[in-house]
Amino acid sequence: MKSILIGLFAATVFPITVSAQDIAPPRCDYGAPHPEAREELQQFSFLIGDFSISGHQWMGDQWSPPRPGPTARWNGWYELGGMAIADEWYDVDPGVDPNSGRGLNVRTYDAESEEWDMMWFHTSTLQVQDLRASMIDGVLTMWQVYPDLPNFRATFHIEDDDHWSRISYAKNEDGEWVKTVKLAATRISCET
Repeated sequence: MKSILIGLFAATVFPITVSAQDIAPPRCDYGAPHPEAREELQQFSFLIGDFSISGHQWMGDQWSPPRPGPTARWNGWYELGGMAIADEWYDVDPGVDPNSGRGLNVRTYDAESEEWDMMWFHTSTLQVQDLRASMIDGVLTMWQVYPDLPNFRATFHIEDDDHWSRISYAKNEDGEWVKTVKLAATRISCET
């Protein structure tokens, strides 16, 4: 997680000019959910597609403007015969920097625990992280189980079919959850 946050804000020190031609083309083949997949698979279906990601810091009363420079990339598709969702992250869109740090996540729903089990791997840490998520008070909420990261939470917020965001939280000195970073997603169209 730390590597992603560093990557998001590194471009503020070394800005890069990016044009629409610099982004990698969208995947556009996202598969489909298996007919017998659990209904809960739809909770993460907003990830299906290719998305440009802008990073914003919480300023205490509002979000910062998007960080300068190239955006990150987040792509999702149905995997394992449509029984899971896989998604990949690029610290910088691979069309801008093909050697950018990147990660892969596989999300499956565990009906017994009523939680999402997720395995995340990023090239900067070379360590698999065990994440979980569930609906808490109507909001899809994620936390990290291994390695233990008790001061991390993230929530997902869907605006419409083409926009969603992930908001990260950390505990302050009073033990309260406070916003830290927002990853704002905008769909990249498959239309040419």
